[in-house]
Amino acid sequence: MKNQEAVRIRKKLESLETRFIDLKYPSLIGHLHHITVPFERFDWILDCGVGVDGSSLPGYKMVERGDMLLFPDLSTLFFDPFFEHKTASFLCSIYSPETMTPYRRDPRTIAIKTAEYVRKVLHTEVFFLPELEFYLLDQCDYGEGPGYSFFRIGPEPAATQAVTYPMRRKGGYHVGPPQDTTFNIRNSIIEELSCCGIKSKYHHHEVGEKGQVEIELVFEPLLTATDAVFIAKYIIRGISQKHGKWVTFMPKPFFDEPGNGMHFHQYLGTRSRSLFYAANKEHNLSDLAQNYIGGILHHSRALCALTNPSTNSYKRLIPGFEAPTYTDFAYANRTTAIRIPGYVKDKRMLGIEYRIPDAIANPYLAIPAIVLAGIDGIKNKTKCEQKERLPSNMLEAIDALRKDHEFLLQGDIFSQDLIESWIDVKTKHFEEVHIRPHPYEFTLYFGA
Repeated sequence: MKNQEAVRIRKKLESLETRFIDLKYPSLIGHLHHITVPFERFDWILDCGVGVDGSSLPGYKMVERGDMLLFPDLSTLFFDPFFEHKTASFLCSIYSPETMTPYRRDPRTIAIKTAEYVRKVLHTEVFFLPELEFYLLDQCDYGEGPGYSFFRIGPEPAATQAVTYPMRRKGGYHVGPPQDTTFNIRNSIIEELSCCGIKSKYHHHEVGEKGQVEIELVFEPLLTATDAVFIAKYIIRGISQKHGKWVTFMPKPFFDEPGNGMHFHQYLGTRSRSLFYAANKEHNLSDLAQNYIGGILHHSRALCALTNPSTNSYKRLIPGFEAPTYTDFAYANRTTAIRIPGYVKDKRMLGIEYRIPDAIANPYLAIPAIVLAGIDGIKNKTKCEQKERLPSNMLEAIDALRKDHEFLLQGDIFSQDLIESWIDVKTKHFEEVHIRPHPYEFTLYFGA
């Protein structure tokens, strides 16, 4: 055993009759992966790590040099609620076996290094509060092949309650029971998140009447916030499945219906005071805050490749649905890229809300990228002067990242190699969608 903390945790797990250790880690694109080890090998895990094949994970390594090692972060312990046997779960960082140092493409290592960089450069912390929007669905069927492509999702069409208590289109915001049919599921999710150490601010039905809901977490330091998003998506899916529901975080699963964002409230400072507050400034925004905002907006087109990394993302960033379309900011305006909340009671805790991202993003890359853009703005005293149109598709966002990524290289956090790998993976995603016939093309052209 390496230290007293490890000894303490081992004793705790033994006393609770833990049977298994589950090691969870993110792929480059943010998908959750895991490997499960019998509890009696706990010491071995800490001393030697657990080997994984990075060549099987898109964007990590080639087959010839695919070996990587997982080491658990003992501070992330929680008991997995979905395992039949008592299972202690840990989030992991990935190491290179050749050097026994953190792997440069490991997303969680990116988040760790960004938090350290903020403390080093700005002598403070950065706090994030994520909003997770998603649809809870009764029905979910989709498929694709050489001669077919289809999806059918949504509430059960013959549901008696939907007929008896209709919800008007775009009328779901904070709607009460009986129209809101999923509040008990959300209560169960909140309870389980709490058991896993993730705190929530509240939950509610969202605007979309086809089962759109939101769970808002609380302000946490950068690494804790990224971990919370990663595990919260896992818990949300698992609890919903127990209740017979499908979950999608897709930004735009329904045509002409509200989309799902992942808004990030954020500020620099401490748990009790925001450095974004200045009593004598317009909207109480300090010069630090204005430059931080300026940096984010200046780099937002490139950031989209990381914060909105799917072909579906750009079907959400359109007018008419409270989604941003330009790199702008305003006070209490929910259509802008950055909103200055108008309801903050204690102005000393003033934060900003970045409304462009969606939950397809890997939080371990998206949140650090946003922070590094903000720091770049602080360093260069960037002003919020020029408003640009956001990318209209993923290829545009990728091209923007290719041209504008120097801000990500500060602090030796993101590497050129990681950015190029990300561009390769996401360009392939775009091409895979682009070369396939779309069902609506048959409506337009089949009989032409």
